[in-house]
Order: sequence, then structure tokens, then C-alpha cells
Amino acid sequence: MRMKICMLSTDFLPGIGGIAAHVYELSKALVKQDNEVHVIAPRRHYYDKTYEEIDGIKVHRLYFPRRRIIGFIIYFFPASLKLRRLIRNEGVNIVHSHTSFYDALLARFGPNIPKIETEHSSGFLIAVEEGKHIRRHRWLLGHADHVIGPSQELVDTVVKVGISRNMTSFVSNGVDIEKFNPEVEGMGIRAKYIIRPEEKVILCPRRLELKNGVEYLIEAMPYIINTNSDARCLIVGDGSERETLKKEVVRLSIADKVIFAGAVANVEMPGYYAASDIVVLPSLKEATSIAGLEAMASGKPLVGTNVGGIPQIIADGETGILVSSRNPEELANAIATLLSDDGKRATMGLSARRRAESEFSWETIAQKTMSIYSSIMR
Repeated sequence: MRMKICMLSTDFLPGIGGIAAHVYELSKALVKQDNEVHVIAPRRHYYDKTYEEIDGIKVHRLYFPRRRIIGFIIYFFPASLKLRRLIRNEGVNIVHSHTSFYDALLARFGPNIPKIETEHSSGFLIAVEEGKHIRRHRWLLGHADHVIGPSQELVDTVVKVGISRNMTSFVSNGVDIEKFNPEVEGMGIRAKYIIRPEEKVILCPRRLELKNGVEYLIEAMPYIINTNSDARCLIVGDGSERETLKKEVVRLSIADKVIFAGAVANVEMPGYYAASDIVVLPSLKEATSIAGLEAMASGKPLVGTNVGGIPQIIADGETGILVSSRNPEELANAIATLLSDDGKRATMGLSARRRAESEFSWETIAQKTMSIYSSIMR
């Protein structure tokens, strides 16, 4: 059944965040499956393009100034009018929103057609854990005919705020298994950061925020270096913790072993995975990690914390190793074990690639999403 879908996402390309990547990749996969997909998203400058097509996705951009409340008011009314016009003039028959405030609010006040909400945010998990904004989340999510969570923890938290479990589903994030694959060449990235061929690279693709736990990887590095003197840590991402983490690296006297690459566009990331030997997710909160899936598709073993959606992508001892969060010693032991065993890394990397192909391709994720759309339409 061919559908006409409107995605609502205030986080979309050229943004480089997880939600932006998710909406783009899911929309692209739905288009490939012969659906028509519109995206309503912001433009930050008044004279930027109002419409474009990206890989068959019809993108409608409305002005959203960089002022949180006033900006949203300026964005909301034209976006609401655009949504109504797409439903009336283009025959859009399902709306899928992707943030639990801006987009959910836009959908809630939109026309009465089938509506899906995906709750992506670790901020949502933290707020509910602390007992904040429960009524607001219930009111915003309660408009939807179905709520998707990209981790079981997110689904359980949606239920916790008062949404019926039979109106929820776990559907993982996905990965482009053609873009991220073991055949990509990584020597250019190694040359860029002057990493010698014999050095082992620990890649940490994380935004530098408290919830991503990068501080615990840095604390683990002296232990790792003691047993693997050729280990180098390559941290890809930026954020509010960057300067604090740099000071900690200096304090621990490991500045020559830790590289801060800053923010990197997703189009460049396949080379970073290819340049690495293992990939580490030291998170304290996490949905189904897109970076983790990209690492798997690239044929790299993972070391990740046993939180959120990470256990749903790492088969412990098969595609990687799960460790406790906030535990630099356990993290160091797992990383050191893999760095010292070339055969184990290779075997885990192969298993990771196979699992990415069979369970986490965007084609598979789009098919699961379409099943939910179809059930709601019925």
C-alpha cells in the first residue's frame, strides 16, 4: 500500500544530530519503497530555500529564528498551515512527528488524520526519571495513535508517563549498510592525525556532554596504556564538556594519546570507523546508538555500557563487550582485552557486520515502520 507521509522534525539536515540522521535515512528508505515523503523542517535564515528535494524527499522549510520561544511561535503558525495544505492538496494521509515538544505540539493541533510520534530523546528519559514534566509529556504524546521508541527503555518510559503499552512499539534506529562497510579505506584519517600503522585506535564517536560518559573513557586510558602502549584514543564530537575533558587529559599526562577531532560531518564518518580498531560507547543514557550501528556496519567490535538501547545492539561476547556504566576500570579491562587479541577483534567485527545487515539496515527499519503505519490506517 503506497502512502503519503509527512515527517515533522525541527532537527533535520543540514543538522548532524541523531534525530536529523534518523529522519533523513528513514524518509529516504520509505521513498525507495515507493512512498511519497514530505518533511516539514526549519530554515534558520529568512532568505534560505523554502523548498528542496533530497534523495526524493520533498523538504518544506519554514523560518525558525534562533530564539527558543519567540522562534517557535514564528515557526509554528506557518508550519501548521503548511501541514494542512499538504493534507488537503497533496493527499498526505499520515503524520509522523519526531520531537516531543515542537513537533508533537504541531501534530497535536493538526488535522485529525493518523499520527505517529517517535520519542528519541535521552532528555525525555532524564526528565521522567527526575519526575519532571510528566503531565506535559502525557499530554503531548497522548495525541498520537501510536508512539515508537528506538530503545526498549524509551518505550517503557513512554508507558510510565501514562501511554497504553498496546499503543507503543520498539523500532530500532537503522544504518546505511552501503555507506558504512568494511571495505572503506581509513589510511587517510590515520595520516591526518599522524597515527602510525602499528598503533591501535580506540574510536569514541560521542557528543561531549555529561550523559555520554566520555570522562570515564578518559579515566580508563592510563590503565589501557599500561597494557597497550600503542593505544591511541580518537574522540569525534563536540559539546559543553570539551574544555573540561581536555583539562583532564592534561592532568592525567595522556595528551599525546588522546585526539579531540571535534565535530565531524556524517559523510566523513565511514573513514573514521575504517581507521579504528574498536569503537567505544561509554554512555550513561542512550537510545539505540546510531554511532554504534555505524560501527557494526563498518565491521568494528564495540565496547559499550549496559544502558538504554546499547544492550539491544551489542551481543555480549559475540559482537562486542558490555560493561557497567561509570566504571573506568571495567571499561579499561574490556578495551585492553580486545586490543591485545587481533583474532577476537576480527571475529567480533564480522559478527557485527552480519547483524547490522540482517537486523538494522534502513530498509528493514522502514518495513517495520510501514507495518505500524498500515495497522494504524486500518
